[in-house]
Amino acid sequence: MRRRAPVVAAVVVAMSMGGCATTAVPAAPAPPPGPGAGSGSGAFNPTDIAWLQLTVPMTENAVTAAHLAADHAASTAVRSAASALEPAQDGFLTRLRAARDRAGLPTGNVHSGHQMPGMITEADLVGLRTSHGGDFDQRLVALLRAHSKQIVVLAKGEQTAGADPATQALARDLATAATREAEVLDRTS
Repeated sequence: MRRRAPVVAAVVVAMSMGGCATTAVPAAPAPPPGPGAGSGSGAFNPTDIAWLQLTVPMTENAVTAAHLAADHAASTAVRSAASALEPAQDGFLTRLRAARDRAGLPTGNVHSGHQMPGMITEADLVGLRTSHGGDFDQRLVALLRAHSKQIVVLAKGEQTAGADPATQALARDLATAATREAEVLDRTS
């Protein structure tokens, strides 16, 4: 019965990604950890791989979006919330990229152009870059809220069915931070 957990989590991840199941459930086994894998790291399974391939670009785009608030936001509360989120997101991005590298995954975004819940897309970033004031504030807060909620959903799947203990711990930490971020964003309304 324990063997079913990765399959169940991969299906949950695929469903939460809104139609991007082909990347979430690789046909081939996950690659072994790449060079420089730390001691105590486990083997990466398809859930670990899918989670990293999605969470890294999601976080990269969220960081980019939050950085825009300093010059585009009208509300002091929105600027303050984005500023408060940035250090944690930057730190998580560093950890996520290190986990991706440890797994031996490519740095490119395999989800580029895909429409998925919680993913701030290139089109969203263009929209944020060209808006200011109240319109920017509404867009940014809505995008970051959706991002935070989806990060929690995806992190639960990784914690349940991932195989690499360090990646599971990272998912737990990221979910905790995303829950706090959602609370901060809720106070901007």
